[in-house]
Amino acid sequence: MKLVEDVFEIAKSFMKNTKNVKLNHEGIEATASEMLKSGIKSFPKKDVLDETILCLSELIGNSINYCYWYGKSTIRPNDCSSVKMYELVTESLNYFDWDNFEECIEVLEQLLAINRFPLLEERSRHLRELVKLKAPDFANKIANGDHRSCEPYFYELVSDYTGYASDIFLKRASLFFLQLYRNLGWFEASMFSLHVPADYQVPKLLNYHNCIEYSVVLDAMLESNYLIPKHSQDECEIRAATILACKALAVKTGWNIADIDGWLWLRRKEVTSPFHLCITTDY
Repeated sequence: MKLVEDVFEIAKSFMKNTKNVKLNHEGIEATASEMLKSGIKSFPKKDVLDETILCLSELIGNSINYCYWYGKSTIRPNDCSSVKMYELVTESLNYFDWDNFEECIEVLEQLLAINRFPLLEERSRHLRELVKLKAPDFANKIANGDHRSCEPYFYELVSDYTGYASDIFLKRASLFFLQLYRNLGWFEASMFSLHVPADYQVPKLLNYHNCIEYSVVLDAMLESNYLIPKHSQDECEIRAATILACKALAVKTGWNIADIDGWLWLRRKEVTSPFHLCITTDY
C-alpha cells in the first residue's frame, strides 16, 4: 500500500540524522521479549448491533479523535477523553436515519461544546466535512464491501477527507481501520502492513520501555510541560521513531500492528511521566 509505504519512508527520513530522539534496538529487543511473555492484551470490543452504524461511529469518532488535554498533560477539562468523545458520538447517533445525518452532527457539535472539548472549531470543521461528503454512504460502502484488504477504502478516505489526510503520518486514518479490525474482525491481513497510529501515549510507553530515547534537552522539555510546535523537528522525530519502533516490535513478535498498539496504549495509565505536548488535530 503506497500511502503506508510513504509514511514509513517519511519516518525513516526523519531518523537519518536525528537531533533529540533515537531508536534503542536493545530496548526494542527486550520489550519484544516482554510482550511475548505477557501475551497479547485484548482491546475492549464495542457492542455491535449494526455493522454500518458502528463503522459510521468510528468514522465520526476518529475524525475528531485528538488533543483532549489543555495547558499540560494532566489537565483535561470536564474529564475530556477519547472514551467520553465516543460516548457523545453514540448519543448523537441514537436517532440516526439516512435522512437526518446532518442533524446528528449538529447534536454532536452541541454536546462537544457543552462538555468543553478543546479545539472545538477544528472539530466542528472536520465533522462538517463528513456531512458534506456524505459519510454514511462511505460507511455503508465499507460495511457491505470486501473486508480482506483495507487498501481501496484507505485510499478513498485519504483522497476525499482532508481532515484525515492532513497528517503526514496518517495517524487517524490508520486508527480507523485498526478499530474496525478490533471490533468487527475486518481487514486482518492489512494489520500486518499498516503503521502504528503515532499519538501522545504510544511514544510515552516506548520511551518508558527504552525502545526510543530522548536527549537530556528534550526530556527536560517534556518534564516541564514545554509546548512542542506542530511539525517541528522534535515532534516529527518523536512520531517517526514511534512508527519505526512499533514496526520493529511487530517483526520481532510476529504480532500485527493492532496488537502492538494495544499492548502499549492500554498500559498508558501505568506510566505517570508526561507525554509530549503539541497542539494538533493530528492526534
